[in-house]
Amino acid sequence: MPHFDGGEPVIGAPPQPPSPTTTPDGVGAPVSGAQPPQPNSAAAPVVGPPPVPSPSPAVAPQPQAFVEPLAAATPPPSYPAQAAPTETSSAAWQSTQSAQTAGVPWQSAASAEPPRAAEQPASWLPDRIQQASHDPSERVEVLPALTSADLLSDIAAARRAQLKSTSGMRGALNKVGFNLGLSPAEQRKQDRRGRIRRPLTAPYQIAVISVKGGVGRTTLAATLGSTFAHLRPDRVVAVDANPDFGDLPTRTSPHPYGLTLRDLVRSSNLEAFSAVHSFTSINDADLAVIASPWNTEATEALSGREYSMAVEILRRHYNLVLVDCGTGVLDSATSTVLQTSDAVVVATPATVGGVKGAVATLNWLNSHGMQHLIAKSIVAIMHHHPTKPTVEVDQIEKLFATAQRPTAVVPYDAHLAEGGPIDLRLLDSETLLAFEELAAALADGFDGYQTQRPSQDRGEWR
Repeated sequence: MPHFDGGEPVIGAPPQPPSPTTTPDGVGAPVSGAQPPQPNSAAAPVVGPPPVPSPSPAVAPQPQAFVEPLAAATPPPSYPAQAAPTETSSAAWQSTQSAQTAGVPWQSAASAEPPRAAEQPASWLPDRIQQASHDPSERVEVLPALTSADLLSDIAAARRAQLKSTSGMRGALNKVGFNLGLSPAEQRKQDRRGRIRRPLTAPYQIAVISVKGGVGRTTLAATLGSTFAHLRPDRVVAVDANPDFGDLPTRTSPHPYGLTLRDLVRSSNLEAFSAVHSFTSINDADLAVIASPWNTEATEALSGREYSMAVEILRRHYNLVLVDCGTGVLDSATSTVLQTSDAVVVATPATVGGVKGAVATLNWLNSHGMQHLIAKSIVAIMHHHPTKPTVEVDQIEKLFATAQRPTAVVPYDAHLAEGGPIDLRLLDSETLLAFEELAAALADGFDGYQTQRPSQDRGEWR
């Protein structure tokens, strides 16, 4: 235990614990009522803070903690060597300490902020942190951008689901537990129906024509329209534009109230689809049919002006329009149908007279400036009898192949020969296949369809 003399200054003495008479944080001026430290009467130089007298029972020792917080922010004041302070000098010293601590905010010893080191240059930081501090916009890429298809080409399910065959030997084996895929015939069927379902960018009109009567033109139009309506998700309508005796409703479905195309043209308020749809009849394949205005009491045949007004209404509500034309290509209605059509199907039986009529039809189109219809034409060879035809079908196909015109052969079908309403569910599989092939060949022209093409009546692109 060191011994302190009353007459010697104390240098480097450890701070005394705070007394109950100090402020809560031990910083600031001494508490009112406490006696200032009494120096020795002997004069001696003072170094550092004023000396602290030894504790006595009468006077509590003064704490030295009020100097330490200031040391972190400001250097300790220097005291010149002088004589032993008097009572006046002690009061001045206290006022000096109060003035120095007046600008320091009050804070407890526990929450006092530790002294902060001086700012150092960035050279001491690691290289990685220096690069990030120099360019904050740079980011570390963990994975490359997954935008290329090449990166995902190898990522696929190890075992993919596939369609199972439902017909033939494959279908029979699948029923007993096998997992066989589609046969080549079923794959061709999927591809064929995908072609038929090609989307349309604008309304498309197909005309079924022939300059010779009795060749199966109406049967062809009804079955082809039903095939399109059955396989396509959009709206398909068939129009009977025969100015003479038109029997398209008898091969599809007659209207329950006998409304015809003329009634459609003369009606008003046809902006809504439901209003236009009320003039049509619907068969089992969801094909909408508009009947010809011809009847036994009619005094005026269907005119080209009436058909032009009707087709303008139908194009606003239907995507695909099939038209059953009459035999007279020179009449007003048939001429208007051809001028507004995008493709044609020339019907012919497997006879010498039928083939001559098909050739005459194509020649008439060529001579009247309708080469765009010839480029989109298909010749449909119809078999009307179950027996072998008198003309070889292969020779007919070779004949039209010289003119670069494709052909489609429709086999004889007992259901078509009945002459009544046509139901696709009653047709033979070969007949269904033939009509699907014909529809797919016509649908192949949808992709190259242009909304602007030459028109003979106006002599401009429309």
